[in-house]
Amino acid sequence: MLGRKGERIDETAADDAVPAEGEGEAAGPGTAEAEEAGMAVGEEPESAQDLETEEADDPAQRLVEELESANDRHLRLAAEFENFRKRTRREQAELSVVAQAELARRLLPTIDDLARVSSIPPETTTVEALDAGLDLILRNLRKELEDAGLIRIEALGERFDPELHQGLMTAETSERELDDIISRVFVDGYLFRDRLVRPAQVEVLTYSPEAPEES
Repeated sequence: MLGRKGERIDETAADDAVPAEGEGEAAGPGTAEAEEAGMAVGEEPESAQDLETEEADDPAQRLVEELESANDRHLRLAAEFENFRKRTRREQAELSVVAQAELARRLLPTIDDLARVSSIPPETTTVEALDAGLDLILRNLRKELEDAGLIRIEALGERFDPELHQGLMTAETSERELDDIISRVFVDGYLFRDRLVRPAQVEVLTYSPEAPEES
């Protein structure tokens, strides 16, 4: 019985040892999971700085940023040019008004002279006196306009120039060297600085061997 009891004791001990081994086997997977979890915890995520560095190294991203920067510069330059154009136009308009006002101021004495001549009673003057007065006013007026930049076009005796002269009539001449020469001026032409204001209206000679010889 002792032996059998001892066997029972051994079987009981053996039975007790089996769960111990089972516990060891159960501990294995738990430890692996813990290790995997530990590795997952130990791994650090990429920082924001690393992400920004990667984006900065991206050629497509750099191209987009360069295009945006170039577009911003273009918009600023366009706005600056538009402001410059408006300012220039405004300044030109102001200068034009100033120049016109100055010319009007210089012509006021001529207007005053004409007003005085027109107010003279006819019985108190002569035609000669009026003619002399008007001639003086005309000379003063021309001087003021010439000082302002108005230039009378020389036409009589000059060769016809379609850029400066307007031919209204022609006259034949038997002298070949007088061909295309202006023989009469009907209306004076004028330039303002280099700009044509009005062409001179003239008569132009044309050579003709059948024309009567001039005496």
